[in-house]
Amino acid sequence: LVTVHFQEGDTIKKGDLLFNIDRRPFDAMVSQAQANLARDNAQLSQAKANLARDMASQKFSQAQAARYQNLFKQGIISQDQSEQFTADADAKSEAVKADQAAIQSSQAAIEADNATLTNTQIQLSYTTIRSPIDGRTGNLMAKQGNVVKANDIDLVTINQIEPIYVTFSVPEAQLSDV
Repeated sequence: LVTVHFQEGDTIKKGDLLFNIDRRPFDAMVSQAQANLARDNAQLSQAKANLARDMASQKFSQAQAARYQNLFKQGIISQDQSEQFTADADAKSEAVKADQAAIQSSQAAIEADNATLTNTQIQLSYTTIRSPIDGRTGNLMAKQGNVVKANDIDLVTINQIEPIYVTFSVPEAQLSDV
């Protein structure tokens, strides 16, 4: 608990800042999530560039394989030479498929990174604790400098003053007076 922004017994309004919890670990988590997102965006760009390069190479290899297949049918080159170009074209086609899979993988990683970033930003927002209601603060259960964790102890009790509801019993003989 880094900072306590009130004194015991203070009147507070809804939304008033009550506590600050050490945010440094959460800032580091946000920075790490942002770095992972930037890395995966760069990998996506690289995968798209590889796809464009391999598609051009595939197109050339397929045209070359078709030419050499035609030359083989005319008896100008051997079947081995023709098959080499066909195999090269097939390999380039598989490289294109691998690039497409790399793009899908990078896109999935980016979605996961965005979810992680959102989660860490939510965790970071929990380092600032504000009053949920208008009221008066009771005893402070944790002092500045104490180590706190979620659902460990109540930090403070806020008593709602207005409106206030009271329940009490009245003897039947005095009911008409009330």
